[in-house]
Amino acid sequence: MAGLWPAGWAPVLPEVRPSAGGQAGALILTAALPPAVQATADAERCRLYPEGAARAPAHLGLFRHLPGSMADELGRAIRALASQMHPPTFTIGTAQQKNGALMLPVQCPALERLRSALADQWHGLLSPGDLAPPRLHITLAGHRAPKTAVPDINPSMPTGPWRCPGLLLWRVGGYGEACWTPLVAWRFHR
Repeated sequence: MAGLWPAGWAPVLPEVRPSAGGQAGALILTAALPPAVQATADAERCRLYPEGAARAPAHLGLFRHLPGSMADELGRAIRALASQMHPPTFTIGTAQQKNGALMLPVQCPALERLRSALADQWHGLLSPGDLAPPRLHITLAGHRAPKTAVPDINPSMPTGPWRCPGLLLWRVGGYGEACWTPLVAWRFHR
């Protein structure tokens, strides 16, 4: 869906379906960021973690290890909830570092409720990490980033409030690759 994917990350085909068709690789569900937030977060990700920026954009993850074989079923549940929801409003906190990951905390009760509803529907499919209570955040540098003091983040990093325009489903890994592949996007109801 045009306008939801980060710059340079749109699906190659105009109508990419989430069907796994036996493909390897887990699925990741993220919240789409507004263009100004995405551009600023991606610029920081490139500056702080260039090797990670080549594999995945800065992102606000909701689920990080969904079963790739269930793509169609997961897509139906996501589409149903997104179509009933107005774009949630969120704010961004001060940068934090945990276990080598650099993140910006996000406050968004509506996304927490959405994630909880999906987790309830997907009970039995979730990995231990996805079963844990969410700590919503925008990832700037993943767990493989060098463990150093929290770097200075661009002071122009927007804090919000912002509106989340939709949801993005990605395939990660498979065939020896660590890169994310965009699959399908859903807009929240307006």
